[in-house]
Amino acid sequence: MFLFRSFVTVSAIAIAVLLGAGSVNAQVPEFGGVKIEDTITIYNNALQLNGAAVFTASKAKQYVVQLYSKQKVGSLDELMAAPGPKRLIFTALKETDLAPVVRLFNRNLEDGNRSDMAKLIPGMVSIGNLFKNKKSLLPGEVMTIDSIPIYGMTIYIGGKLQGEAHKPPELFKAAVGVWIGDAPIDSGLKAALLGKG
Repeated sequence: MFLFRSFVTVSAIAIAVLLGAGSVNAQVPEFGGVKIEDTITIYNNALQLNGAAVFTASKAKQYVVQLYSKQKVGSLDELMAAPGPKRLIFTALKETDLAPVVRLFNRNLEDGNRSDMAKLIPGMVSIGNLFKNKKSLLPGEVMTIDSIPIYGMTIYIGGKLQGEAHKPPELFKAAVGVWIGDAPIDSGLKAALLGKG
């Protein structure tokens, strides 16, 4: 299914701009037509851009993914161990079917937690119901997946909270693992989000 997928990474120049943009007059760079902030503030915490990538399928740009945390991370485990909140931003560049993302989320959850699935089933069902009703994102639509200490994982689409927070950290790990886990949706995209592209 993913045979024709290709991946566009941030160029070395763009990375330098992203990391160096700090002055008041600095322009916010665009990536795949989406403005990329090198820092964001959520829940009174300043987060830094860990990486950004454009995902393409059949030679068409599908969406942009950005990953933010309080410190630079080089793996999913490092992200989970990092203090404070984390955020993944998913911006659709064209109408994007979310079914492949949901399938990988479910697989990650089942593969990594076979002995402890009982506590995860309520969150899994709730998230499954969300994406039964929201099967795709429209061009320009933004989904954010946050991990907030104590509170849990939240999903926003179009700036609106979807359902409730899910406390088990395994749910956020499975969700972000779609892009930076052991079997990601695209290995090049994973490298870019982890600053290795």
